[in-house]
Amino acid sequence: MNALDYTLIVFSALFGLAVGSFLNVCIYRIPKKVFFESKRSYCPECKAQLKWYHNVPLFSYIALKGKCAFCGAKISPRYPIVEFLNAALWVATYFVYGPSFQTLQIDLIISVLIVMSFIDFDTKEIPDGIHAVLIVLGIAGIFLCRSYGGGDILWWEKLIGALAVSVPMFVIALITGGIGGGDIKLYFALGLILGWKLILAAGLISVLLGGLGGVILMLMKKAGRKTEMPFGPYIAIASLVTLYFGEDLLSWYIGLMGF
Repeated sequence: MNALDYTLIVFSALFGLAVGSFLNVCIYRIPKKVFFESKRSYCPECKAQLKWYHNVPLFSYIALKGKCAFCGAKISPRYPIVEFLNAALWVATYFVYGPSFQTLQIDLIISVLIVMSFIDFDTKEIPDGIHAVLIVLGIAGIFLCRSYGGGDILWWEKLIGALAVSVPMFVIALITGGIGGGDIKLYFALGLILGWKLILAAGLISVLLGGLGGVILMLMKKAGRKTEMPFGPYIAIASLVTLYFGEDLLSWYIGLMGF
């Protein structure tokens, strides 16, 4: 790597932290339908408006020892986790794709998926606005980004990808009622981004991860067989895995099966 690469990596980390702070606002406000509230960031306990130096990503949480500067209420560790996660994944994307349109698009996808995952975890619902943003990114990718995970993806493969998993899941939902509409829309939007090969891989991985997560929660006695569990985070993880390693995974699977 050269000096430009190091500079862009540092920029990705710092800007990723800053965007991560904004993602926390989205996660908190979107479910409450107050996203466009003009009021500045405030403590949810004492309602005191925060100063700018209380909102420095990651560092303010450490300096304040995880407590509100006004009332001393504990600040959820989720806030620095979201900030760090967004920054770390942005840096990882640069290592995989370098300075490219793919990096810009995937960074945006990552941030949207982080917001979606935490909202789904909290509310068991995925806002339609999330799907809309991902669809817009997918359409933009048809014209600007042809490859992910090491392979080229043609425009018609992305159109097929939008239907490859979402349609079967829709049919299963009609028959069993066991799949949420938000998850089906999410598969549609991500299929438009990934193309049919990678969305099929992501679909398989998400099901395996979801099943494993469910078993672990039941063993920990934190869920039962009829407990409603958010599936969006598993789809998000699986999609990121395919964005980073999709073609390698497909090559490994094809070789394993002897095709």
